[in-house]
Amino acid sequence: MAIASVFAALHALRPPRDVSALPDPSDAVKALLRSGNRIAAIRAYRRQSGASLLEANRVIARHAA
Repeated sequence: MAIASVFAALHALRPPRDVSALPDPSDAVKALLRSGNRIAAIRAYRRQSGASLLEANRVIARHAA
């Protein structure tokens, strides 16, 4: 349990990666975005890529524009 807390804390301290360095969203994530379900698209992208919330939000915002 303590090890998981340490890893979570270290992950939180990691600076966000550049959006261009992150993978493109899958077709399923893009479909969620096109249907207007931005939150579900961010959630799905995070599961798909392992991105942080900030990183996923930036990627989805870039693809929404």
